[in-house]
Amino acid sequence: MPTTPVSHGRTRRAITVGAYTVTEAVYAPRQRVSRHEHGWPSWTLVLDGGFEECFSHDAIVARPGAVLTKPATADHSNEYGPQGARCLLIGSRDREQNRVGDPALHAAGVVPLLARRIHAELGATSCPTDRFALEGLLIELALATVRAHPPRPIGRTAWLNDVRDQLEAEFRAPPALTDLAHGRGVHPAYLCQAFRAAFGTSMGEFTRRVRFEWARAALRTSHASLSGIALAAGFSDQAHFSREFRKRAGISPRQFRNTTT
Repeated sequence: MPTTPVSHGRTRRAITVGAYTVTEAVYAPRQRVSRHEHGWPSWTLVLDGGFEECFSHDAIVARPGAVLTKPATADHSNEYGPQGARCLLIGSRDREQNRVGDPALHAAGVVPLLARRIHAELGATSCPTDRFALEGLLIELALATVRAHPPRPIGRTAWLNDVRDQLEAEFRAPPALTDLAHGRGVHPAYLCQAFRAAFGTSMGEFTRRVRFEWARAALRTSHASLSGIALAAGFSDQAHFSREFRKRAGISPRQFRNTTT
């Protein structure tokens, strides 16, 4: 059976990060899509509306907040509800990394939580650090889908400390996750799991935190303009810097600088 694009609806926004394609799509009321397969593992987060997806031996009804997961070979048809649907569609070209099992609906738990975080990140991918964080969340989503038990605690071994040190040094433009992992002889999925277990945070959040701390120190000690600090820290522009700083500090960069001078 030939493969088809991820979305048969109207694409609102889309991005490709590493092996993943993330698309927000809108489907018309009562829209029907004939039997097809996507050719890669996929996740569908229902943002609004709903649909019924029919497989060879089963039918799954997906409502807002739920995530439908399915492997590359799951041929299916779709029928959308009377209000149509708005969905976040995630597909991965790496079948080996993302061994999604039989079609399943995740109505609660870590899979929908990660999918919602990925959707929230979709509009904030204007700089390398943000794209790095998004790819880490996508890998975590793939892991959460297939993991039956919590990961074993992993100690802060020398190679993990080395990864942390590299991220601290290269936070403005983090290296690709595949390069970080292969340079240590591990799989990217294992690297994400091991880093979170060792340091209590994802690599994406870690780099954002380092960037924030660097920018906050620069506001205290440097006379550079806000736009200059923003670009030096790796933000796409001053507006991006201000949004992220206010999110973490509760005040704008200018207000923070005025309180420390």
